[in-house]
Amino acid sequence: MERSAWHRLGNEGSLICRSEHVSDDPIFQNAYAWMKSSMIQAGLPAPAADASPWWCWVRRDENHPGPYTEDYAGPDDPVVLQLSIPSHLVVLSCFDLWHFVLNRWYVGASEADEHEFVLAWGNSKEDMNTSPALEERLQNSWSAIFELDQNKVDMGRFEAKSIQGCFWILQCDHVVGVMESAKLDSYQHPHQLLENGMEESLDQAAEDG
Repeated sequence: MERSAWHRLGNEGSLICRSEHVSDDPIFQNAYAWMKSSMIQAGLPAPAADASPWWCWVRRDENHPGPYTEDYAGPDDPVVLQLSIPSHLVVLSCFDLWHFVLNRWYVGASEADEHEFVLAWGNSKEDMNTSPALEERLQNSWSAIFELDQNKVDMGRFEAKSIQGCFWILQCDHVVGVMESAKLDSYQHPHQLLENGMEESLDQAAEDG
């Protein structure tokens, strides 16, 4: 997060991410709306009508629990927070399958199921009239991103999956460490994180959150 937001968190004790900070690209707007709805269905109601989830890494890659420096290319003057969040406050999902939501791809239960859906979807597009039933089927398929021990789509074994977390309120009490983003590994050179001693803290955060 940006350093200014970290300072604000220290002053206020907790922060809610507002939807005005979400990209106005329809791809992100629609995907975030779906995630918000999924969190509410999971028993985590939004704390405010304009609230947007906070996102965190639980495990970036196999044998590399924390993020890479490339993950922080957007924010100005970012810092990295190590969090320990109670599990009942976080919704976990597969980072790779999240791209199916962003791109509005169907998560098929099998190759035959995927082929049948693509054919039906293509025909509806030709008719310029996507049926509500097909749209519902598409969005229902995305629930696979929460089934971390399942493999509807070949995203590798569980231990190798990149896992992200979403939660509503960032609380100062949940911060167990802070580090400069410049100290993170590059994606091409994943060694520095262990030297910086973050592995143990992030493993604990993954267990708690």
